[in-house]
Amino acid sequence: MNLIQRIKNERARNKKKRPFERTLFDKVSGLVKRYSLEESFLAKLEVQEDYLSEANMEFARVRKKQPFEIPLFSLLEEKDYRLVVTIINKINNAYLEFAHSPEEIALSKLLFELNPSLGVDKLEGYHFETLLQYEFAKKEIKALLKQVKGGRRKKSRGREREFLGDRRLFPDSIQKRIEQLQSFIARVEDLVKSHQ
Repeated sequence: MNLIQRIKNERARNKKKRPFERTLFDKVSGLVKRYSLEESFLAKLEVQEDYLSEANMEFARVRKKQPFEIPLFSLLEEKDYRLVVTIINKINNAYLEFAHSPEEIALSKLLFELNPSLGVDKLEGYHFETLLQYEFAKKEIKALLKQVKGGRRKKSRGREREFLGDRRLFPDSIQKRIEQLQSFIARVEDLVKSHQ
């Protein structure tokens, strides 16, 4: 094989089609345009939502991710360009590329802090609120089980009740709460398995 033929063969191998991948900038700019985000959105990135407080979580619903078609290219005005760059710099985590709404952009930072190793199947399939609740549920179960281990049983008015180490009454509903949390975790994990 002569040199010219070798060069042609090498070029032909290098011309294989590779799928076009949108950049993080394209994804975030698509969200900025779709939801008409403005600079006021940046303030929401600093404040944690009330419904995310661990005490107020009900763990009732599992939210699926809403589909979002990302544009192929980003054509932005200067103010939108600056907003996209600021969002990317402010959030700066691997979960941002899986966000499909402004709410998910805001939640991605906290979710990444709680668990930086979530699988792609979960990130692509479930709303970040559900994933946050999933992480909070696992954390709360650990805390409750630790609390139960530290508690002790004591007779009180003819019934055996649980008390904490500092003599406070242990709630009777703790087993129900653990079951509720385990049920929520199982629902999320079952749905993830069924979509694999």
